[in-house]
Amino acid sequence: MIAVLRQRNFAFLWAGGLISMIGNWVLLVAVPFYIYQVTESALATSAVLMVYVAPGAFFGTLAGVFVDRWDRKRVMVAGNLLQMAVVLIMLLIRSPEWVWLIYVAIFLEATISQFTGPAENALLPTLVGEEHLIAANSLNSMNDNLARLVGPAVGGALLALTGFWAVVVIDAITFGLAALMIAQVHTQTRPAPKITEEAPAAGQAWLQFWREWLSGLRYIKRVRVLAITISILAFALFGDAIMSALLVVFVQEEMGLSAVEFGWIMTARGIGGLIGGILIAQLGQKLSQTLLITAGLTLSGILLLIVVIFPTLTVILPLVVLVGISVMAFFIGFQTILQIETEEAYRGRVFGAYGTTMMLIMLIGSGLAGALADVAGSTELMAAAAGIYIIAGALAFVLYRLQPVSQPEQELSAG
Repeated sequence: MIAVLRQRNFAFLWAGGLISMIGNWVLLVAVPFYIYQVTESALATSAVLMVYVAPGAFFGTLAGVFVDRWDRKRVMVAGNLLQMAVVLIMLLIRSPEWVWLIYVAIFLEATISQFTGPAENALLPTLVGEEHLIAANSLNSMNDNLARLVGPAVGGALLALTGFWAVVVIDAITFGLAALMIAQVHTQTRPAPKITEEAPAAGQAWLQFWREWLSGLRYIKRVRVLAITISILAFALFGDAIMSALLVVFVQEEMGLSAVEFGWIMTARGIGGLIGGILIAQLGQKLSQTLLITAGLTLSGILLLIVVIFPTLTVILPLVVLVGISVMAFFIGFQTILQIETEEAYRGRVFGAYGTTMMLIMLIGSGLAGALADVAGSTELMAAAAGIYIIAGALAFVLYRLQPVSQPEQELSAG
């Protein structure tokens, strides 16, 4: 893991992602709490998540086509600068009647991320090499968890002590810093030309665009393990969407906690993810990706079910740490399979389809959760979400036995 961090280009990419993630978690903790305080509506609160994931559902696979054409570093630098600009729109909010600007800013920021996310995932294998992918994916995934150690606590404290404007400023600054870090990457960041029978006709740029988009979808269908992996992830994320949409409501209504304590819960999740990332980075070459996915999904579901049954802070905090470890296991497993099984020329489109699937399921799940929360209750819906994780783990166990996956090339020598 240390050897990967010593690689200059990856180190700058990793640092930029970490800085940006800290800002994201400052905002993502504060926004739903602020919305719920202003509206007292579970549907309005879950709508924040719906707006955040909607661009991925509609634009993810299309963005992947452009990522396979454009210089991936430039996509990430420009994307972070644009995200900084749109986040600042929320500074215009002066009263509860202007809360709708939050939805506008979040939608625009999430739309831009449909380009930066696939660009990062597509660029990563060219920076570190296939033999280092598990360690690199572990470190990249640890960004989210390192950010959770700082971001949620800062976001909750800023909202409670200073106000929403401070949250917005901090998030905007982190996007600018991330752009500066990623700009320091010096390598071939434009994808290699693909060999294809679908040569573009002069003057038919849009026709070629749709051809390349459909080519990416056909590629996923043709490589069966990719289709299986994305399908399992989609099912698991339906449960995650329900859990994510109702967590703020559950914490406030069922547990009676404040934004500060909610930040503690998210920080505990980050601690677990950090531990999990370190463990998997060290042991990843000894563990199969399918084992990481199967065990991670099943354990996540069991732990989350216990959290719902015993909703006290002293019980939840240690369990959420364990959830962070198990989530890292299946997330890294999924990412590694997609990278290994996909040809370099198609990675942008595959990760675009992956992002679209994830966001579409999140959109459906969060909308359903928000609509049903006042009728079925947040506790019952969150218990159902935990059960979905467990079923997803069982599906992974069966399907990967029917369709084995490739393993990363092992290093020939130490160091």
